[in-house]
Amino acid sequence: MDPTRSAELYHAGRERMADAVRDLSVDDLDRQVPACPQWSVHSLVSHLTGVAADFVVGNVVGAPRPPWTAVQVERRRNLPMAEVLDEWATVGPQLEKLIVDGTTSHPLVCNPYVDAAVHEADLHGAIGSGRPPTELRLATLDWMLDEPGPLTVITPDGTYSAGSDGPPAVAHTSSYELFRAIFGRRSTAQILEWEWDSPEHATSWSRELAILPQTSVPLND
Repeated sequence: MDPTRSAELYHAGRERMADAVRDLSVDDLDRQVPACPQWSVHSLVSHLTGVAADFVVGNVVGAPRPPWTAVQVERRRNLPMAEVLDEWATVGPQLEKLIVDGTTSHPLVCNPYVDAAVHEADLHGAIGSGRPPTELRLATLDWMLDEPGPLTVITPDGTYSAGSDGPPAVAHTSSYELFRAIFGRRSTAQILEWEWDSPEHATSWSRELAILPQTSVPLND
């Protein structure tokens, strides 16, 4: 993706999420995020802030694995949300400038809108703040599913290939459901409900589609 466009997508998402949580009560900030059950809303925003801070200083060792993200959350656990947002408002633009200047080639650093998009949908599942815009979801799908694969998923917005191993198969669903499923935010039961070319393929791919660990509890966001 063009660096300027990547920075713009990330900036817009950062602003939407900051606006959504800025005036939340302590109870709402403590609310569990269904798609990230070990995190509260406060933890999720702490992670997003920590990602920007780490990317700016080049701390990418271990990204995006749980031990890396856990440090981001723990460092900000006892900070008021206003302080966390102030930090994000500082490091976020620094990250955006880093992307536009083209001084890094790390794929995660160059495309932070991908992780932000996933967590914007997670935040919506917790507080009803709104799904990520269609253009952001589609940009994320284009980035994640840019290689040929045996699974073809047809949506009203486009046709995507997924998977590296497995039987050739075809499924129909919405782009939003595919976006959530590839990041593990849809259960096996939910993916089975897509329109599949055969029950056998549905059974196989409903367990293999997710790139991140798959939720065992159906999520509705």
